[in-house]
Amino acid sequence: MRRYRRILISLLSILTVVGPQACRIAWSQPAAETPLASSPAPSLSPPGRVGRIAALRGAVALRNEAAAWGAARGNEPLSSASTVMTGPGAMVKIEIGPSRFWLGGAARLAILRLDDRRFIAHLERGAMFLDIRDPEAGEVWLVVTQRATMRAERTGRFVIEAGDAGHATRFSALDAPAEIMGGMMTFRLGVERSGVFAGTASPYHGAVGDLQVDDFTLEMGAHDPAEYASSPPVFALPPQVARMTGGENLLSVGTWENNPTLGPLWYPPEGGGYVPYTAGTWTYVAPWGWTWVDSTSWGFAPFHYGRWVPVDGTWAWAPSLPNAPLEARPVYAPALVAFVGMNAGIGMGSGFGFDLGNPTLYPFGTLAWTPLWPGEFYLPPYPVDRDYLRAINRLAVADPDHPVPPDAAALAHRVGQNAAILARLASTAATRAQRAPAGPVVDEIHTNADRIMTRISPRFAHAMAARSAAATRGGFAARTDTALPLAAARPHSSSHH
Repeated sequence: MRRYRRILISLLSILTVVGPQACRIAWSQPAAETPLASSPAPSLSPPGRVGRIAALRGAVALRNEAAAWGAARGNEPLSSASTVMTGPGAMVKIEIGPSRFWLGGAARLAILRLDDRRFIAHLERGAMFLDIRDPEAGEVWLVVTQRATMRAERTGRFVIEAGDAGHATRFSALDAPAEIMGGMMTFRLGVERSGVFAGTASPYHGAVGDLQVDDFTLEMGAHDPAEYASSPPVFALPPQVARMTGGENLLSVGTWENNPTLGPLWYPPEGGGYVPYTAGTWTYVAPWGWTWVDSTSWGFAPFHYGRWVPVDGTWAWAPSLPNAPLEARPVYAPALVAFVGMNAGIGMGSGFGFDLGNPTLYPFGTLAWTPLWPGEFYLPPYPVDRDYLRAINRLAVADPDHPVPPDAAALAHRVGQNAAILARLASTAATRAQRAPAGPVVDEIHTNADRIMTRISPRFAHAMAARSAAATRGGFAARTDTALPLAAARPHSSSHH
């Protein structure tokens, strides 16, 4: 009975935050007074925004929708109805566009809603470090706990501890304000303040006071001080790439160059002979269907946005055409490939497009696939509307309003070329594997930021290290007895606060 009560309280908190005004209007008006024609038909298209497992340490489990629990893997996509659970001492980093969050050990978080404007999640247990970066107008982040719900809409960092029967629920705002809804009360959580809620039954007792800093907060704030530096990096990502889930990872690996015809191009660190969509697995992820999960640490954005293209015998990734509109939002795709083989094709469930076969055969041996090139239209195998079809092709196709079917002969020729390259690489792979010593296991959560800054500007990385060593006990770091300094608040040129 207590479990059902907690679920009911959580749902009421969400309704209070997401749309109380809309609910009042819907309940106060008779159905006959609302014409059916005035209500737009719901879209069958999935959202254009998605999350990904960016890095993990220790035992981390993932469940998507009604699927069984499984060990989480890097680059696995997360959507509405995804649930992540960490074991004791484990940690996982999840990215959603430019924003990200970490779950500490023995945590469990269920994503209730993830679309282009909303992130609603239920933190059932454990601690969460939320880092919201440059949200778009109207973007809302909500974290529901048993006792209260936090709402944030601005760039900033927050710590949420779910609490349990013997421990209070705590919300901490490190460098941006938020709102806390508990029962029928709403609290404003100012910068460097904590809201604490306690009790074993509703209504819970809540209060806002000085910031409370614990070991988890200190660890998250101090593990990558270069990431929150006041000086901007020497190289900035193209605007569309910076908004893609996994896009920031391309600042630390590979190389960028500007092509006069194709615009910005990114070359993977593997060098010549690399063929995209060959090092990974196909995984079924609702609502998109068969999804490519690449096994490389950088392999998310280049396989779910933009197009691949061969340039001078080497594959390069083109995130957008040179004349693509800057305001166009990147839209996630499960895999930007064309299929060749028995029953190959991409069928569209929206009632228009090209029905070339059965898309459910994607991961099986009767099919081969090849990356789509810039200018080639992507036809989703899942139901979409015309607006979604235009949006998902807007950055890579000059005329997204007029789909052009792929040339089957050209696709088959490209598949053959890729197969020949892979055959040559396979002939030498065994020899290389015997010569190469086993490398150490890299903890990407704690080393990625240092690697980024060292690659960009070694001088700047040394300066940041010196600043951390000589940090004074000021700001919210002064409210704890530990000597470990928390990173300074990071200013953004596009910050909203």
